[in-house]
Amino acid sequence: MTVILTACTMRKRFSPDPALIAASLSKGSLHSVGQDWRNRVAEAVGIAEARNVYAGRGMMEAKKAAAEAGASLFIASAGLGLVDASDVIPSYDLTVAKGLPSSIMSKLPLGTTEEGWWGEIATKEGIDRMEAQLRRDQALLLVALSANYLKMLGGCLKALSAFKEGRLRLFTGSEQNEIDPELKPYQMPYDRRLDGGPAPGTLGDFAQRALRHFVIGILPISPTQDAKGHAQQVTLAQAGWKRPVSKSGIRLDDDELLKTIRTEWDTVQGSSTRLLRKMRDELGIACEQGRFARLAATVRAERAQP
Repeated sequence: MTVILTACTMRKRFSPDPALIAASLSKGSLHSVGQDWRNRVAEAVGIAEARNVYAGRGMMEAKKAAAEAGASLFIASAGLGLVDASDVIPSYDLTVAKGLPSSIMSKLPLGTTEEGWWGEIATKEGIDRMEAQLRRDQALLLVALSANYLKMLGGCLKALSAFKEGRLRLFTGSEQNEIDPELKPYQMPYDRRLDGGPAPGTLGDFAQRALRHFVIGILPISPTQDAKGHAQQVTLAQAGWKRPVSKSGIRLDDDELLKTIRTEWDTVQGSSTRLLRKMRDELGIACEQGRFARLAATVRAERAQP
């Protein structure tokens, strides 16, 4: 049996509940901000199953991987804690990514960590549900997370039976030095050759694309391998792939990029992934992923205003 854990996405299929917008919170201590947010979540009404609230290629790849592996899917949410993909949840606007209008980190005292925030909003019930399944089925836990989410969930992952018993496999686009040394032995060594191989995409969905390749190409032929054996299989699989050739593009300042994003927004129905791809491939504009995410979030917040 297999359990998959992935991260929530900034893109939602539904407008956020007006009470669940991080920008509307007052600054305060970790506990006071956490309590305010928890109270708001408790009063909010669920709008759809979690699997249908989150949008974007990363979530699509995780859902496909879960379906192909016959796996349970859990989602780590910066706003709701750990949720089952079938849980009915409200839509919200909160992230731990710094520099964005919806970043909860801007509301917390200097020095507060992502893991500290997770401790405020992750309920024991949500974690226990996943842990119960991991123990009952002696399941392999496949975790696809970005750098921010690895920082946020590091302690949580190390407390799980799957970590202690060697049943953890980790997928991320983060650099090696960003990963907790205790988690590194479980990281599957996918690198940028994946982008030039069977699953091209962006850094934002790298972890989920690597996860899906593992589910399709590695796990079926080596279901009982330990982490070291699985890592060797990944290395062998990548031997025939080549890193994509970087393309240079037009450089724009933030104001010019914002203008372009506003102009092109409706042509992609507000899809950040499609818009970034259009800017790079069709418009010939160079834009780093994190910078684009920050500016796109600004435009999304503008358009959400009544």
